[in-house]
Amino acid sequence: MHRRALLTGLAVAGASLALPAQAQFNFEKLMQGAAKVGSAYLASEGDEIQLGQTYYPQLLEKSGGAYPDRNAQEALKKFAEPLLGAADRKSLPWEITLVNSDQVNAWALPGGKLAINSELVKNCVAPDELASVIAHEVGHADKGHSLSQIRNEALLTSIGDLGKEAVSAWLGGGGLTSQVLSAVEAPLYTLVLNGYSRTNEFEADQHILSIFGRTGYDPTKADDFFRTLMRLYPQSASETTSLFSTHPGTQQRIAKIEAAAKKTKKPAKGPAAPGWAELKNILPTAKGS
Repeated sequence: MHRRALLTGLAVAGASLALPAQAQFNFEKLMQGAAKVGSAYLASEGDEIQLGQTYYPQLLEKSGGAYPDRNAQEALKKFAEPLLGAADRKSLPWEITLVNSDQVNAWALPGGKLAINSELVKNCVAPDELASVIAHEVGHADKGHSLSQIRNEALLTSIGDLGKEAVSAWLGGGGLTSQVLSAVEAPLYTLVLNGYSRTNEFEADQHILSIFGRTGYDPTKADDFFRTLMRLYPQSASETTSLFSTHPGTQQRIAKIEAAAKKTKKPAKGPAAPGWAELKNILPTAKGS
């Protein structure tokens, strides 16, 4: 499924709402006001969990739906279990789903909700490639990247005034209301599917090495899947995925991962990679990979 098709129909809740002139307000001032208390305020972990639980089923469906093979789902869960267990935030209700899609993609929602497309698994030659993708997405959830970018005014310019008011109140320390959930739905979907800021992506890349160090994967192989992305999506290509589109140049990302890997001690014992053989038996590596 192409990304454009994936985004079709993601209507922005509240985008068409218009207030009378006397009721209009300056969103920039509201965001600045929220930032004054927001420098110390972080949305609660409960907010992150609620966001993830609310949107996960919907985004899975929009992405292609769960892959219709229980054995494949169980194999992915087994494979991911050590990686999720190595996450910084043990209190998140981590969950991963194999998505039925012919696009090489993966994404993470707040609260530890992850998805890996079946086509991505097909393009993984070795377990370290799939592990690096999962570890990268764990990084986004571990670091709370979704919430940090929701606080970016540019992300919310498409929503209506009532939605902006609700979101501003939330970021200023208010509760996560149904109005907030409606307002941030489309911007959050777009963010998750299209990619985060350069800073967030570099941070998630570096998190791969942290997870590898805790699970026995070789840090020198942490950039292997990015090399696969370069082959699948050359820099001149117009088609992109959320792993690749608005992200920093892949060559630059590889260089940064390699530089950090040189400073990372290789684990004495390799990873167990449970479920890998079963997963590849169902989704064999694509020819030419």
